[in-house]
Amino acid sequence: MKSIRLTYLVGLTALCASAAQAQIDILPVTFTCTGGVRLPVTYFNPAEGDGAAAMVVDGQLIALRQVPSGSGIRYESVGGQGTYVLRSKGWDAVVSFAAAGGGGETDVLTGCTSR
Repeated sequence: MKSIRLTYLVGLTALCASAAQAQIDILPVTFTCTGGVRLPVTYFNPAEGDGAAAMVVDGQLIALRQVPSGSGIRYESVGGQGTYVLRSKGWDAVVSFAAAGGGGETDVLTGCTSR
């Protein structure tokens, strides 16, 4: 399991950085959500361009890319059988999931805070 996580994290680092970008800020954060559920997230913020993140939901490592947001930050999963969305603003976050083929987003983890 650790080698799979390492592979994803290496892939995310490559996603964030081109050969010309050697500077990436890596920020690990653990949110605590409703019901005491822990949500570990690692943010990858390059000096230039959009960032990426990785989170663990239900024991599954999810690779995310940063996408435009009206307020706060929004990340969407890369590939898979549907789309995970991580929205955060300040110290708070929400994770939702949209099944492939439509149907809208359903909140998976709510009330998440990193304080």
